[in-house]
Parts: sequence; structure tokens; C-alpha cells
Amino acid sequence: MGNTKITIELTDKQQEKYDEWKSHIKVLYGKYGNMTWSVSDCGIGQTIFVYNDLTKLTLNLTDVESW
Repeated sequence: MGNTKITIELTDKQQEKYDEWKSHIKVLYGKYGNMTWSVSDCGIGQTIFVYNDLTKLTLNLTDVESW
């Protein structure tokens, strides 16, 4: 039996939102810091949150429109 592989693929809309958020962090702090991803399946779609340790903020990438 092989190892478990966990992957997600962002939509174009989610990727744009993440890239913009990440670029603002880089401008403000000079680096990206650590990102902690939280992905949950709520039965009708995935909820996706990304926490940044420098800003202490969480970006919500959940795309309810794709459910």
C-alpha cells in the first residue's frame, strides 16, 4: 500500500485571489512567511482557508459559486 497523497487545485478565480494576497504580503513584509492551508469537504464542496503567520490573517478561498 502506498502513501496517501493529498492535493487540491485552485480555480482561476481562487488562484488570482491568492496571488494578489500573497503579493501584498511580500510588499509589506519583504517575504511571504509560512502559509497554513486548511481544506475541508462540507458535503457539497470544499472550504479552503489559508493562514499567514506574518500577518496573522486568514484568506478564505472557498468558492461557493462552484458548488
